[in-house]
Amino acid sequence: MSTAALESVSDAPPIAHASMRGAASPRSYRDWSGLWFKLVEETWGEYVGMRGGLLQADGTTKWTFLSHAHYDGLGGFVHLLRGASRDRAIAVPIRRSTRPSWLARTGAFLRLVAQPTVPAAAWKKMDATVGPRRDAAGTAIATRLFDAAMTQGLARKAKSLGVPLNSLLLAALARASHGELDGGPARWMMPVNMRGPISLPNDTANQTGYLQIEVAANASPAMVQEGVKAALRRREHWSTWAFLNLGRIVGYAGMRAIYRLQMSRFAGRPFVGSFTNLGTWQGHGVWFVAPPVARTCPVGAGAIICDGQLSLTIEAHPAMAGGAAWSRGLMDRWVAELGA
Repeated sequence: MSTAALESVSDAPPIAHASMRGAASPRSYRDWSGLWFKLVEETWGEYVGMRGGLLQADGTTKWTFLSHAHYDGLGGFVHLLRGASRDRAIAVPIRRSTRPSWLARTGAFLRLVAQPTVPAAAWKKMDATVGPRRDAAGTAIATRLFDAAMTQGLARKAKSLGVPLNSLLLAALARASHGELDGGPARWMMPVNMRGPISLPNDTANQTGYLQIEVAANASPAMVQEGVKAALRRREHWSTWAFLNLGRIVGYAGMRAIYRLQMSRFAGRPFVGSFTNLGTWQGHGVWFVAPPVARTCPVGAGAIICDGQLSLTIEAHPAMAGGAAWSRGLMDRWVAELGA
């Protein structure tokens, strides 16, 4: 399996403020989910810093990086907001949903491990001779900011199609990237915020499951949305949450063995990339966000709405030939597919 940054899934229940009630004792708590990123860093030499960029008055973007070993995407973003405003009361959104029964969660996990291990499609421009850069963020970045009118237009378009904005965005991204992929499933990782039914002592730590969404080359937003709903019905986010916390049973050494086995079974390609949406925020400035990338998940796409303006960010792994120009080209096609 592979992991990446957090998203509040498009058809999830409304968000509320995080609560510490029912959390595990701090002395018994360990961020097992975050340790997978430590493994990626130690085993493969990948850079696991998540990127958050605040738009400056002169039009430049000031980037800050936080290790995914210590924060998930949403937790890291709230950490940045708290630091910038010195307001510790800024809440991490949670899901208003309940924890399924032990039997239902076990069934979901067994379905996950029984799935065939089919490698995801390979990116044509990935250069096997280029290694990772553990100590530095990559530079293959592209961003796009939509003004309030354009953002509202996309929201109306999604509503007219009967889908959340997330499904509109992911369908367009998949169509834009299809020509860059060799044969195989275009499997995108979509993280899910588990806060609410899950409560850890540190509200910004890794508290995310994920969905595995295969998107066809001609996928419509409705097709993507049905895929998301089907994955949620299968409780895929609960099964992946269980997988990410296997360290509680097997320890860190066991996680390392499982990781090597899984990467071998998937030929190092569990996903073509990850797509994360950090939701809607007001009064904290305009931000750009993106998950970290690795060879196992070489393209990261992030979305967020700040002060009514949608921003999109794409980052490609340093091994992607073309670097920033490649990412800009994908961004241009993504925006064109959105019709914006």
